Amino acid sequence: MESWRPVSDVLIAGHIAVDEVIDFRGQISPRRSLGGPASYSSLALTSLGFKPEVISKVGEDFPVEYCQLLQEKAGLDISHFISRNEKTTRFRIDRSINPRRLWLVSKCRDLSSMDFRLNSVQAILRPKALIVNSVAGEISLSLLDRISKEFDLVFVDSQGFVRKFSKNGEVEMRFGLDISSLSGVDFLKADRNELIAWTGLKDWEASIRQVAKFTQYLIITSGPGNAEIFEGQKLRWRSKPLEVNIADTTGAGDIFLAVFAATFSQSENIQTALSTAICAATLSLETKGIEKAFLSRQRIERASSEIEVRQY
Repeated sequence: MESWRPVSDVLIAGHIAVDEVIDFRGQISPRRSLGGPASYSSLALTSLGFKPEVISKVGEDFPVEYCQLLQEKAGLDISHFISRNEKTTRFRIDRSINPRRLWLVSKCRDLSSMDFRLNSVQAILRPKALIVNSVAGEISLSLLDRISKEFDLVFVDSQGFVRKFSKNGEVEMRFGLDISSLSGVDFLKADRNELIAWTGLKDWEASIRQVAKFTQYLIITSGPGNAEIFEGQKLRWRSKPLEVNIADTTGAGDIFLAVFAATFSQSENIQTALSTAICAATLSLETKGIEKAFLSRQRIERASSEIEVRQY
């Protein structure tokens, strides 16, 4: 594994959220936790020595203790993200059943191109890598298409784009998106269901062929299972995770993509990025809640030697 050094070349875009989690049947009141990809990603990267930047929004109801946590552990000044007269994006998550069920309780204001506008000095120092990881459609496909052209490397998580919400707020899947909006994306992360949702096709291999017309790499994940990376239509890398005792899966996918993006932007080595990311995500599964994002660089460095990455 290559040496680690603090860098400031990753920008994370997406809502910080509050999660209300049901861990077991009969639980009287949900467990409240700081959530959202921007939270998990920024905390994980900071704990590993990176210096990520964040574009996000929260409402005036965002808990003070979470503001302090993000300030102390990730260096984020939440006051820059507060939208007046808005509520924070909030989810209820029932993980007592498999597959888990999610409901959107409230949603903060969408991100816009104005949030990405920088002055001349900031533009010179703009991070070369962008991680787009929305949870509730707060980043539109048209905005993705626009901002992805402004960065050297763009990493996108599918979850927030393929989700739709029923009348009671339950998270469902929408199918048949405008995949041409991915034309500026270098790496698209999706599980098989999300990939099919992008294209609206029933055949996931046909979906790979369609998406490959617009993105250079496709990362296919399967929860705690294998991760595969396709270059165009061809499978090039496959990695098997460590075996751990799973306490909570929420946020692990966000950690995976963030660590992969930051490591790749530094090393430009897909094998190194994949082994480091899957190691970080796997080890995070042992911990419940946002605390899973407090990673040990030394432990990941040791454990990454146990990760086998097969190249095809």
